[in-house]
Amino acid sequence: MTDQCFDRANSLQIAGDHILIYEAYYKQLDPKESNEIGALDAAKFLKKSGLSDVVLSRIWDLSDPSGRGFLTKEGFFVALKLIGLAQEGSEINIKNIYNELPKPPKVGDLPKVPAQVKLVPTDNTDWSMKPEKRQQYEQLFESLGPMNGLLPGAKVRNTLMNSKLPVETLGRIWDLADQDRDGSLDKHEFCVAMHLVYEALDKRAIPATLPPQLQRPAQNTSNGGSFDAFGSGGDGGFVANFPTDIAPPPVVPPLPAVTRAVPPPIVPPAPLVPLIPTGAVDPLATAGNAWVVGTLERCRYEEIFNKSDMDRDGLVSGHEIKEVFIQSGLAQNVLAHIWALCDTNQIGKLRLEEFCLAMWLVERAKKGIDPPQALASNMVPPSLRKSSLIAAPEPKPTYNNPELEMISKEIEELAKERRLLEQEVAQKEADVRIKNGEMRSLQSELDTLTATLKQLENQKGEAQKRLDDLKNQKPIFSAVSSPMRRQP
Repeated sequence: MTDQCFDRANSLQIAGDHILIYEAYYKQLDPKESNEIGALDAAKFLKKSGLSDVVLSRIWDLSDPSGRGFLTKEGFFVALKLIGLAQEGSEINIKNIYNELPKPPKVGDLPKVPAQVKLVPTDNTDWSMKPEKRQQYEQLFESLGPMNGLLPGAKVRNTLMNSKLPVETLGRIWDLADQDRDGSLDKHEFCVAMHLVYEALDKRAIPATLPPQLQRPAQNTSNGGSFDAFGSGGDGGFVANFPTDIAPPPVVPPLPAVTRAVPPPIVPPAPLVPLIPTGAVDPLATAGNAWVVGTLERCRYEEIFNKSDMDRDGLVSGHEIKEVFIQSGLAQNVLAHIWALCDTNQIGKLRLEEFCLAMWLVERAKKGIDPPQALASNMVPPSLRKSSLIAAPEPKPTYNNPELEMISKEIEELAKERRLLEQEVAQKEADVRIKNGEMRSLQSELDTLTATLKQLENQKGEAQKRLDDLKNQKPIFSAVSSPMRRQP
């Protein structure tokens, strides 16, 4: 269920206002929604766009960056968006897939889609809620068993689905009601959602924006609003350089289908703590000096890293892994703290080992184990354990013997040279992974062309067989027609 929400959120961002047309295109190729479109089927479909083979080859590489030889739903949406960009004369670049286009991509005939949710402006319209109605909604809210004053999306979903309204309408209602974008509804937000549901059942169009009568009353808080670990508002930004390009979920999210973690009480962000702890740490994490991230876990996390590293620079930004973090269901301040622990250089991006550590901490947090306030020595990525960015430099010893002093300097130079070589090796490994990805893409393209060639050869053989049959039948027709031509 979580993967479906993740794909749906990306689909909405990529398709924008043309989401229904994208969905209709997708159902043509994958009616069973197996989340896999074969290379041959995809190639035949994309060929209908009228673009050249060179452009389509470039689009395929960007849509299937891992070289798997097939398109997922998200990859198919990326391909459609890149086709739309090409047809509009825009640059075919993965950075442009979230740009809004005036027209949907045209691949063959445009599919027929159902009518979209009708939206009306809120001006000069009374959307106020009667007190007796609000009381009924509040009673319903309490009957659903809120926790800490919040109802998770899964509980609200069943209530909204009972209205039998279209999913698009319910998704729009959820977007208007969930004013703080935390994936849960408090009492006021729940009342707003139910009020809009009943208005829609009375054949009233959904407002384009939340009417003033339904907005939350102004509240004074000590920090000027809720803590936003994703940097989307407020002046109290997270002090650990948590990337500001991570934003809350999309403006028009799908109807939630998973239970999101209940946010903790509003607290100001904690100050930046040293990466090497000076006091007690998690006893489980300090057992032994081996890295806490196991080999099998690292392989699994590396696959996620390679899928998220869209620009292939060996680093993932907050924007690239936003959905991976949000998918965990953890509170935003927990995710911000994990990011601050793992972003050892405070550059707003994570390297592979830092990302693996972040995912390890996220999975522990999902099991109820809080992340530590500082990294234990066995949590520090192996390639960074001797770096001055992680541990404070040891005091430099002094020697009275000039010969010992010279040897000490030589050792220091050798250590610097070793660190440079380690960084160079890490860069070479990243380059090799990129080349391997390109090789997989080329191999996939070769397999596609081979399959197409084989199909053409089969068609040629069938055509030749039919032609031979016609040649064999020619003498028979000649023999039959000769007597007919001799008759007067």
